[in-house]
Amino acid sequence: MSGTRREFLRKVAQAGGYRATYLTMQAMGLLGTAALAEPLALEPGSRHGTKVVILGAGIAGLSAAYELGKAGYDCTVLEARDRVGGRNWTIRGGAKLDMTDGSRQVCEFDEGLYWNAGAARLPSHHQAMLGYCNELGVALEVEVNTNRGALLHNPSANDGRPIELRQAINDTRGEISELLGKAINRGALDQELTTHDKERMLAFLRHYGDLSPDLVYEGSTRAGYKVLPGPAGEAGVRRDPVPLSVLLDADMWG
Repeated sequence: MSGTRREFLRKVAQAGGYRATYLTMQAMGLLGTAALAEPLALEPGSRHGTKVVILGAGIAGLSAAYELGKAGYDCTVLEARDRVGGRNWTIRGGAKLDMTDGSRQVCEFDEGLYWNAGAARLPSHHQAMLGYCNELGVALEVEVNTNRGALLHNPSANDGRPIELRQAINDTRGEISELLGKAINRGALDQELTTHDKERMLAFLRHYGDLSPDLVYEGSTRAGYKVLPGPAGEAGVRRDPVPLSVLLDADMWG
């Protein structure tokens, strides 16, 4: 592959935006992220006899108390709530949340179910926090950061009806692929594509957008089914495509 790293990263940014560029730079070792967080160099021992009061038992306060305690400081942590952890809160059956208006919510999850209501995830470059998890034996779980079965819902769009993310994504791919195919066939991209590349692009769009041989998007099983496939080769019924006018509604993606 020819070209400079700068040019490569510029193309990544054009295609995928900030996040794609950030992760690419991280993978290429250009961000200077250390493999391990540097340990704190606090004076060990208790000979200094210093006492410390820490306000708040969130992650920052607990980490400070932990490190200072290892170095021999006498720490007291003050917390206004009846629990520690700050924004990090795992809710299980029986957990209570008292609102400022006097009402109360009580979690009624079954045994074994829980919901992490606080911080969402630990990115791979948060090495200090991952180091604490390793040091203290905190179990980690893989987070699936996207869910095609989730619902995309905005009361201001699509007459208030939600759309499954799977369908919104794949119908958008199909509709855009059809438009691009039509533009190519009408010669609108002759200055950007060679004859050979136009043929290759059309073949790609048929696959990428799940288009018919004549480059029309008529829906796709990738977008989900109205009737699921059954046993013994019983074909399902795919969903009707979401109209392009709905997909172009800025409110839908807001």
